Amino acid sequence: MYNGRVDASPTKYHPPLRRPGQKTLERLLTAAEEQLREEDLDAFTIQNVLARTDLSVGAFYSRFPDKNALLHTVQQRMHQRLEPKIMAGLAAQARVEESLEEAVDHGFGILIENVLEEQALTRAFMMRSVFDPVMRAKGEQVNVAREAAMTVFLMRYRDEIGHEDPELAINAAYAMYSTVLRGRLVYFEAASELERGVSDDTIFSLLTWTLGRYLRGNNNGSASLPFLTRPGEPPAPLT
Repeated sequence: MYNGRVDASPTKYHPPLRRPGQKTLERLLTAAEEQLREEDLDAFTIQNVLARTDLSVGAFYSRFPDKNALLHTVQQRMHQRLEPKIMAGLAAQARVEESLEEAVDHGFGILIENVLEEQALTRAFMMRSVFDPVMRAKGEQVNVAREAAMTVFLMRYRDEIGHEDPELAINAAYAMYSTVLRGRLVYFEAASELERGVSDDTIFSLLTWTLGRYLRGNNNGSASLPFLTRPGEPPAPLT
């Protein structure tokens, strides 16, 4: 299982050499997070971040070469908070005796709860990752670690999973979760909730319910499920 350590991305900032410098850095990072939480990504500028502090432009450039380096450090900081909580939550839940469906609900629920706790930041990083390779690489690294931890968590129920390849089925379930999460955060976030009339609670409750039934598969007497293939394998023949 993932060891809870988040490897540093190739961010470019100058670490402080003394305590006052660390406090200045924390003020900059906190102000940057507040900016991302409260305003659209387009409004994220060095000037707007500094306006939330009494720091000078020089204080900023003595630590970061540009806005991108600041954003990369904020992303790293967020994951340093989130990933240990997610892994600890999965480890604790793994000690609970429950059904496959309950484990799916609780396991993916831990992911969802922690991501939604940082919904605004996660959304901003997802959107910026489209054209920021450093940010995209960090997001992919974290996602791989989360999927690996979820696979370990759910493979305890391999005998209950109604697919010939339980691990591949878990991978598919994780892909469905990731797709729904990204769509909800990026395209159908809270601003469109009234228009669609479906809350986050409803969306993600239905998602975990569906994933539990999907993994149970043929073990509950349902009709045959689509044949799963790994990337690079030829598609299954139609029957």
